Amino acid sequence: MRFFPGLIFFLFTSTPYSLLCAQDSLYAREVIQELTSDKYHGRGYVKNGDRNAAKYISGQFKKAGLQPLNSKSYFQNFSFPVNTFPGCMDVSINNQALIPGQDFIVDPGTSTCKGTYPIKRITKSPWLYPADELKGKWLLIDTSIAGNEITHEDCRKLTETPSGGEGIIFLTSKKLTWSVSQDINTVPLIIVLKSSLQKDVNTIQVNICSKHISSYKTANVIGMIEGNKQKDSLIFLTAHYDHLGRMGSTAYFPGANDNSSGIAMLLNLARHFSQEKNQQPYTLVFVAFAGEEAGLVGSKYYTENPVLPLSNIRFLLNLDLMGTGDEGMMVVNATEFPSSFKTLDSINTIHGYLPKLGQRGKAANSDHYWFTEAGVPGFFCYTLGGVTFYHDIYDRAETLPLTKFKEVFLLFNAFLRTL
Repeated sequence: MRFFPGLIFFLFTSTPYSLLCAQDSLYAREVIQELTSDKYHGRGYVKNGDRNAAKYISGQFKKAGLQPLNSKSYFQNFSFPVNTFPGCMDVSINNQALIPGQDFIVDPGTSTCKGTYPIKRITKSPWLYPADELKGKWLLIDTSIAGNEITHEDCRKLTETPSGGEGIIFLTSKKLTWSVSQDINTVPLIIVLKSSLQKDVNTIQVNICSKHISSYKTANVIGMIEGNKQKDSLIFLTAHYDHLGRMGSTAYFPGANDNSSGIAMLLNLARHFSQEKNQQPYTLVFVAFAGEEAGLVGSKYYTENPVLPLSNIRFLLNLDLMGTGDEGMMVVNATEFPSSFKTLDSINTIHGYLPKLGQRGKAANSDHYWFTEAGVPGFFCYTLGGVTFYHDIYDRAETLPLTKFKEVFLLFNAFLRTL
């Protein structure tokens, strides 16, 4: 990375940078409140939740003055398979009704199932039981089998190879953390908190409705601010807007920190740089990705069908989990691009925006990944500390502190002006 005079200004000016930019915390709160409201249904694949969120974001792009890239539209349309849970989500054990999202979650690949079944408590590897002994029963698997730890992933493997059971109950003492699946399991699987169950259980009543959509239509949302000197040189600012959606008719996953907060940061940056006085030499491209939770689908689609050439991207900054910061911020790809990280870290050290910046290497944990694989330099940043709600029903707007939101905004502004 080359140094520009602007970097010297931001590092050593006696004028506080906070007086030179307009980060709007009220607007950030407004965005997060909007995207986490129940009318977006968790920004998933039930009741057009993610598509309505995309419309909202495109409207904010338009208000900020961003230009659309694709045939006068902000949308880059694509589709992918996904398993959804639009309706019934009833589970009772020993006639005790369990609360979706609070007492249990279904594995995201679970198929429709209904009925009342006896429960077989498993005390050894399920593969060691005769098939006749398990036939017609739901298998109750604790986190320990014969002294050997069994994981949720182990149970998923069981669902791929029928073991003779009708379904699997996986007991856990850990928090319930949901996700998204593009596929359907052969055998239904539910994950239940131990604290939600009586000690002795004999029967399970289930009525779970899933709907697999082979080609769910969605879109990345893309807008840009042209540079005033080198329009063909691009800086990409990205964040995913999708989340987990609904698990039945009553439980939805708001996704405040993940990733309404990242979208709020993206829109704040868009509003700031759209002002004529803040125009940059290079073109800034703002992308709100769909399908991140389903396996980085939207970003992969873009890299395979780029609206603007990947070779023109000077740097990419991907934003997620922007709602805390008590313990600083993690920078993925920091060790891949040490010169760029040194610049970012220097700005932070001089101004004391965050307690620290952590360094990680290459990781396929968000939408930056496919770009990096295609040769685009970039960072994936997420804040640390504070609330720990993640992929659960408790990640709500009212619990998100935005502890260092302003400081992260200032840090990104200063860094972007050095590129």
